Amino acid sequence: MNTEEKLFELLKKNKFKVSKDTRENLKGKVYFALQGDNFDGNKFVRDAIRKGAVGAVTDDPNNTGYNIYLVKDVLKTLQNLSLKYRETFKIPIVVIGGSNGKTTSKELVRDVLKTKYRVHATEGSLNNHFGVPISILLMDKKTEMGVFEIGANHPKEHTELLNILKPTHVVITNNGMDHLEGFSSPQGSRKANKEIYDWALINKARVFVNKNHKDLMSNSRKNKRVIYPKNKLENLDENPLSIIKNKTIYKTRLFGNYNLENVELAISIGQCFGIDTNDSLRAVCKYEPTSKRSQFLIKNRVNLIVDCYNANPSSMRLSFDSFVGSTRNPKGVILGDMLELGKYSDVEHKKIVKHVFKQKLDCVVFVGKNFKKALEKTKGSYQWFSDSDSARMWFSKQQFKNYTFLLKGSRGIKIEKILGL
Repeated sequence: MNTEEKLFELLKKNKFKVSKDTRENLKGKVYFALQGDNFDGNKFVRDAIRKGAVGAVTDDPNNTGYNIYLVKDVLKTLQNLSLKYRETFKIPIVVIGGSNGKTTSKELVRDVLKTKYRVHATEGSLNNHFGVPISILLMDKKTEMGVFEIGANHPKEHTELLNILKPTHVVITNNGMDHLEGFSSPQGSRKANKEIYDWALINKARVFVNKNHKDLMSNSRKNKRVIYPKNKLENLDENPLSIIKNKTIYKTRLFGNYNLENVELAISIGQCFGIDTNDSLRAVCKYEPTSKRSQFLIKNRVNLIVDCYNANPSSMRLSFDSFVGSTRNPKGVILGDMLELGKYSDVEHKKIVKHVFKQKLDCVVFVGKNFKKALEKTKGSYQWFSDSDSARMWFSKQQFKNYTFLLKGSRGIKIEKILGL
């Protein structure tokens, strides 16, 4: 047997338990020494073995010893092994990509499908070239359906991930202005998303397409499609999101009316696999957002909508408009820089600033150097801070009793620090 075959047998023997982090409990796991821009897993190979890993995979020839497996490329080996494992499953696999709403959609789809099936879904945001193969290997052999999220920040990455996942069904949630630094332009972002439809066409996967998005309808016209929404769902335009279907009100725990599209997707996928719409809506109502995605908190009698896992111009505008339109006064916003916009950063931050000051708000706070630049010559009333730690000091001394605040910003800004989270 070659090294990959030996590793597959080792994984099989240990129920495909893997890790890329020596800070985890490694007993019974195979450690993969992955490398990134700011880390090198090869430095921790011996630590992994000492901590109970049954094997460690490295591409550094200096790492030798019992249960240490030397390969040419650790990441490629991990991806090959996950593909081999994926091919042992003959089940529906749904893959969700797009610019905004991927994680919430994935979690809603998961919860809807769980009403009838044993479902494995991507944990958190294991949606890139590292996370997807690990997420596949975490799939239990008794799984009846898989729901995976994929993300990309450069061209062809979607295609690479799809070639590992080999889905039977795919979704693009929407086209937005995400990762413009890597995609070069909004058109580049849309082209990258279209890779999902192109892959589906070649590999005969079905695509779920929201009929209210003309660009998605146009890009998918050659695909085998499931077009949604088919149900007439009314939005009460309040927070949390409340939906009326056949005179029955379904109160969700989702904040932001833009989440209606995510609900419609989950219902559509549920219908495709034989799940009644009312059962789907009940599952949606039980779902509680976490991980700083439209998460509702109350702290010191201040209502907080924490939507700061990530941000781009599209998601910032959606969150802001929904908040303004469905929240009673007094209300305020705390907005952090949108990162990875490249040459579009200045103009997009200025657009957000201009839009914010068109609305009636009781408190406006900006965080980050990009917003500082955009605020030059602005006459509106606002607070600006260089970072979230500085903003936290100020926020903790204010009296915002009975206010509702929206917190939105890119992950690198960590706006949640303002709340001490």
